[in-house]
Amino acid sequence: MENDEIKVYEFEHLKKVPHVVHGIFTRTGGTSRGVYDSLNIGMESGDEKASISNNRKLIIRKMGMKPLVFLNQIHGAEIKVLKKDDNDLSQVFEPGKETYTADAIITDMKGLFLVIQVADCQSVMLYDPDKEIIANIHSGWRGSVLNIIGQCVGKMVLEFGCLPENILAGISPSLGPCCSEFINYKNEIPGYLWKYKHKDKDFFDFWAMSRDQLMEKGVKNENIQNMEICTKCHTDVFYSYRGEKTTGRFACVISMI
Repeated sequence: MENDEIKVYEFEHLKKVPHVVHGIFTRTGGTSRGVYDSLNIGMESGDEKASISNNRKLIIRKMGMKPLVFLNQIHGAEIKVLKKDDNDLSQVFEPGKETYTADAIITDMKGLFLVIQVADCQSVMLYDPDKEIIANIHSGWRGSVLNIIGQCVGKMVLEFGCLPENILAGISPSLGPCCSEFINYKNEIPGYLWKYKHKDKDFFDFWAMSRDQLMEKGVKNENIQNMEICTKCHTDVFYSYRGEKTTGRFACVISMI
C-alpha cells in the first residue's frame, strides 16, 4: 500500500514532458528508524537491510511498479550504457540489488527507472527529447573533479548521436555553496577549479561548477534547472552526510514511459 507521507520534488521543465517520469524523493514516508528515519535507500548506509528493501519497494510502487536500476556508486567516473537492443535486463528487477558498479547511467529504454542515491552529492538528470535518451549522474566533489557530468554528456553524443543543445538538465538538492567547506582543498581539488572557491572562505560552489561543466559540453544555460536546495541546511527534508555523518540516502529517479 502506498505511503501518503512520501513526498517527491520535480523539475519544472521535465515535469512538462508527458512521457518523462521523474522525482527527487525526500527522507519521509519510509520504514527506517533512528538516524535513518525514514525513506532510506542506501544499502551500505548501516541501516537494517530489511528496512532499506522495504523502502525501495515503496519507491517502486510510487513510480508505478516499473523496474528500477540501482547502482553501486563509488565516486568514480564509470558510466553504464543500457541499450534496448543489446542488454539482458533480467537482473535489474531486484530491489535489494545494486546491478552495476558505476556513477552514471544512460539509456534509450522506456519503462526503466534509473536511480541515483545521494546525501549531499548531486543527482544530475539529463533528457534529450529529440533522440529520447535519459541519463542520471551521481556527482559529488570527486565526481566534479573527474567531470563525470561532462563525460556523461559526451557519452550521450557518442553512443546515441545526441546534440547537447537539445538536452534538458536538472540538478537535485545537494550540498550548497553555503556549506561546501573544504579546509584541505589544496590537496583535494585541482587548481583550475579554485575559481569556484569563495574569496574569503574555504567554501566551493559546486552548483556553479556543474552548470559550467554542462555548458562547456554545449548544454544551453536556459535548459539547466538547479533546485538550489542545500541538503545540510534542510536535514528535516533530505539526508545530509555533512550535516549528520551517520545517515541515509534519498532517491533521485528518472524514466521514459
